[in-house]
Amino acid sequence: MDPLTEDEIDRLKLLEEADPGSTRSNKPLIQKITQKLTSCYSSEECRGYFKPTSVAIGPLNHPKETDKDPRMERGEQSKLKMAAMFINFSENTKENFYKNVKKELYSLKNCYDSKEVENWNDEELAWMFLVDGCALLQFIAFDMMDLRLDYTFDFGLVDIEKVDLFLLENQLPYRLLEILIDSFWEVSSEESTEIPKEIKSKLSKNLITEFVNRSFLILTAQQQLQIQVDYSQPHPPHEQQQEEEDPPQHLLELLRRRLIGVKSKEKSDEEQKRINKDGFRKTLTGDTSKQWPSIRNVKELKDMGIRFKAREKGGAITDIDFKYHCCMPTLTLAPIFLHNTTVPLLLNLIAYELCPDFKETCKITSHLSFLDSLIDNEENVKELTDAGVLQNGLGSDEAVANLFNRVSGILLSNLKIDLELRRNIHEYCNKKSHPRYLCANAVAKLTDTYFSSPWSFLVFLGVLAGLIMTGMQAYNSFRENKLTLLNFNHYIY
Repeated sequence: MDPLTEDEIDRLKLLEEADPGSTRSNKPLIQKITQKLTSCYSSEECRGYFKPTSVAIGPLNHPKETDKDPRMERGEQSKLKMAAMFINFSENTKENFYKNVKKELYSLKNCYDSKEVENWNDEELAWMFLVDGCALLQFIAFDMMDLRLDYTFDFGLVDIEKVDLFLLENQLPYRLLEILIDSFWEVSSEESTEIPKEIKSKLSKNLITEFVNRSFLILTAQQQLQIQVDYSQPHPPHEQQQEEEDPPQHLLELLRRRLIGVKSKEKSDEEQKRINKDGFRKTLTGDTSKQWPSIRNVKELKDMGIRFKAREKGGAITDIDFKYHCCMPTLTLAPIFLHNTTVPLLLNLIAYELCPDFKETCKITSHLSFLDSLIDNEENVKELTDAGVLQNGLGSDEAVANLFNRVSGILLSNLKIDLELRRNIHEYCNKKSHPRYLCANAVAKLTDTYFSSPWSFLVFLGVLAGLIMTGMQAYNSFRENKLTLLNFNHYIY
């Protein structure tokens, strides 16, 4: 075959340049919630799940002077007071804070969709970033020192809802927070000794990371399980994966990293490409039955001998194990605490992964998709609650079932991430003649029939104790009769 000409090589390069994966930015822009997700909820529900309730942060929810929301007016005054506190605690001047923000304003604007910031001029954006960023850092400092409520009452500040800081539309660039903390440690006097940059960056990272690590616990039931977590750790203790070199885009992304375990960017990109290639190839070969195995709900899986268990050790919220324990197939999941605060957090994490320019694996969305496969109704929720997998703070099991079922149409597109796990469960359910299946199924039926309630178990213990006592009495009686017979024979002879 003749070698390719230069024109042919140039044409082939067009395919490489046109690949969407190669042209997208490294980080998703801070943007509005996609209509695909908001269409699942009413306007009132969207306001409760995706809009701030106490304070607006950043340009996406920040009101203009002409259309200010009266409910946010007190929050704006609180932000100004908290920003002033943050700057006054520093030895630097407010002018230097403002100049440092304005110096990198171009890169900060590029963290947002250009359409969302085009109505703000540079001076307005710089002022907004300065006040909102300093107020956010002051809130984090108060929260880490457990002084938030004290300052709220003493200075008449609005008690900011922590969940507002993790809403997708309420995010500030992480780089802005780094700029402001660097400015905090700067000193305006030339005679003073400036703190080394490496110490600044460490303090900056620790302050924000520890705050997110503490916030991470409200999404899990690890407090109920009395699991000790070190707030200062940048990722779960069991994770030994390489931490990403590039900083997160915002606090919501940092929370997501904490939940799924830190992973190197290179490895994450390779994993996403492998998943996409495998799924596409199997679709072309017509192997769709193996590609999309169906998963039964909790009740049906329990009837087939599968047991559910809450993980008792710390780790990523998305970790799922399907293994045999004492001859019983057991599905071990991380405990999740569902209440009015965690629902918006979970939905905003989904919204972040549904961004058009999000290019990593959708770990959170996939995990909730798996839970949605297990939950059809309130009976399934009760089963998972009894197993400790779900901690229901929403008031009713029906409310939890509705939470998962209402977004099922969106979550179905991400089943491929847990494909191997689904296949293992699917294969187990289809091997009805396998000895392990028959044993597990028999044990499951025995347990559900005779030990479905604590009273049944107590009755069983009582009967078992009675049988043991009867056996012991029969054995003692047999020994006594045997000794009597031996003595009688000895007397005769």
